[in-house]
Amino acid sequence: MYRHFIVVGEESLIAAMGAECAAEQDSFWAFHDTLFENWSGENEGAFAYSKLQGYSHDLGMNAAEFTDCMENGRGFNRVRAHHEDAMSRGIDSTPTVLINGERVFGSYQTFQQAIEAALESAD
Repeated sequence: MYRHFIVVGEESLIAAMGAECAAEQDSFWAFHDTLFENWSGENEGAFAYSKLQGYSHDLGMNAAEFTDCMENGRGFNRVRAHHEDAMSRGIDSTPTVLINGERVFGSYQTFQQAIEAALESAD
């Protein structure tokens, strides 16, 4: 499950809200990928509101619905809840991966082993 965590200021918050608004139109992952493809550095303008509107347009989303969601802050409460949950778990950086509630760090092999162990214990 993907969770938002705001680490680089206001643009991160706006981008996360945009992703939540995209999710309302079943476009979360496409919007997410577009955000990361267009990131140009911390608070450099890639996640400005006007840019997010352009990304939503490029992805064929309904502009009026996206704008309404952003302007009414519908994604804000979800983003804030994700951030507060992370803070309560002691998470302070991205990316952070939790497997069965435990933080996992390291290489692909470390993640693979942790996931396989979790799957085996679930059986």
